[in-house]
Amino acid sequence: MKIDVSKLVSTKENLFQEEVVLNEEKFRLLPPLLEVKKLLAKAKVHRYQDFIDVDLEIKADVVLQCSYTLKPFDSKLHESDEIHFSSYDDGGDDIQIYKGNLIDLDPYIYNLLSAAVPTSPKAPGAKLPESGKNFRVISEDEFNEEKEEGTDPRFDKLKDLDLD
Repeated sequence: MKIDVSKLVSTKENLFQEEVVLNEEKFRLLPPLLEVKKLLAKAKVHRYQDFIDVDLEIKADVVLQCSYTLKPFDSKLHESDEIHFSSYDDGGDDIQIYKGNLIDLDPYIYNLLSAAVPTSPKAPGAKLPESGKNFRVISEDEFNEEKEEGTDPRFDKLKDLDLD
């Protein structure tokens, strides 16, 4: 999605809506995000002389990888952000500099999509696998608790060793 700054009306809100197709060469998908079926981006743009404020919202139909079963499942993602642009550097930390008359929102759309993906997605109805031979399944809380205790069960036999 590209915004032509020269065509923005400074006295009112400018609305843009577009179905975005991400270029796989520029925006590589990483697990747990396996596929983007549909990505709709909406931008509300306000122009104030040299500054441009963009309220960006995305809605996406995606395929995610379940963290329990590693099987793909369909999901919907929704995220929004406010981005501030300027044609010159005023020293502000949250200002994005643009050059020319076009602002390319695709990198910001991809960042929003990446931020909306849960770190550990779970498919509806997916259950944590049960422990089996030579492995055990524990929750993240149990793992962190064991890590804090600082004992490694692999070294339990050393406790019985008499060194005197």
